[in-house]
Order: sequence, then structure tokens, then C-alpha cells
Amino acid sequence: MASQHEANDRTATRTEEVYQRLRQEIVRGDLRPREALSEVEIAERLRVSRTPVRESLQRLASEGLIRSHRRRWVVYEHSTAEIREIYEVRTALEGYSARLAASRATDAELAGLRELRDQVRDASPELDQRVAFNEQLHDGILELAHNETLLKQARTSRRYFFNRTVAQLYTPAELAVSAEQHRELLATVIARDADEAERLARLHVDFALDVILHRLR
Repeated sequence: MASQHEANDRTATRTEEVYQRLRQEIVRGDLRPREALSEVEIAERLRVSRTPVRESLQRLASEGLIRSHRRRWVVYEHSTAEIREIYEVRTALEGYSARLAASRATDAELAGLRELRDQVRDASPELDQRVAFNEQLHDGILELAHNETLLKQARTSRRYFFNRTVAQLYTPAELAVSAEQHRELLATVIARDADEAERLARLHVDFALDVILHRLR
């Protein structure tokens, strides 16, 4: 018979899994701003009890990803000023991450980036795949910075990242510009040009912010 300690461990693991799933759905745009969140619906969909769902929602609320509205949880909708601030933080974090990646990545890790760079040319026009690839690319550079604190901070700042909602704001021409920026950024990291890698990473995030703010006017 399982001990109470083992039962508690399973509950904690289940809660973490639910939290990570819901957080990803919000960040990627599967759960949209102002969308109401039902404990019962989420528990049924994820096939868990309501306890890990309730604990996960409280954690998401503490991070500012959801808020209480008329006694219900809803996905938080950021103001224009908040979006600008989020991207200002991303500019600093991802710029410095690119600098560190260019300096610290191993030869084997850079070989992996070369493969990723080649995939940019063959990027799928399908929306969800574009979003997934964008996340893979940015995470790849962040991880090569070999700084766990920086990695956590950068991921936390993704509350208005390139998700479904944001991707739909881009025109085909803007998507092409973004893809070219990805290629150039990867090339500079591979070349170990730290100064240029930081500059291009900042430029890329600033471009994304310009696209978003232009559509929100």
C-alpha cells in the first residue's frame, strides 16, 4: 500500500503537470485573453481531480497570467503599455542570451544550431508549426547561454510571446522578415560573433513589438 509520502508526491507531480499544461496553453494562445476558465471543464479535459486544477489556477494568478473576474478565473488581457514593458524586458534578456550563447556554446551545440538554421528555409506556413518552431529556436539560443537564472527569467517574460494570437497579426511580408532575422541571428551565434548576436536578437524582438503595436492601434 502506498505511503502518504508517495501519495503526496504523486499529487505534487500531477499539479505541476497541470500547471505546465495550462501555462503553455495561455502562452501559446490556445487559451485566449478574457477567456473564462472552468475548474470542472479543465479537470474533465485533463482527466484529473479539481484539486490540482485549483492549485494550478492560483499559481497562474500569482504570475499575472489569469485574474479573477465576477468570481471566475479569466485569462488576463494585457494593456498596450504592459505589452511594451514585457517586450522591453525580452529585448534585454534575449539580447544578452544571444551574446552568451555565441561565447559559451560548445561545437556540438553549434552543430545543432546549424541544423536549426537550415530548417528556417523550410519553415512550414502552417500556423501552429510556425509557433512551435519559433519557440524551439528561441529556446535553443536561451539554453546555449548556459545560465539557468537567465533562462527562467526569459521564459517568464513570454506572457505575450509569438503565439497563435500574435502570429495572426503578421502579414506574409512580415513573416518573411522575421524568418530572415532568425537566419541572421543563428548565423552570428554560430560564428561566435557575440556583439552582432546581441544586436540582432534585440532587433528581432523590437521588430516583433512594432508589428504588435501597429496592429493594436
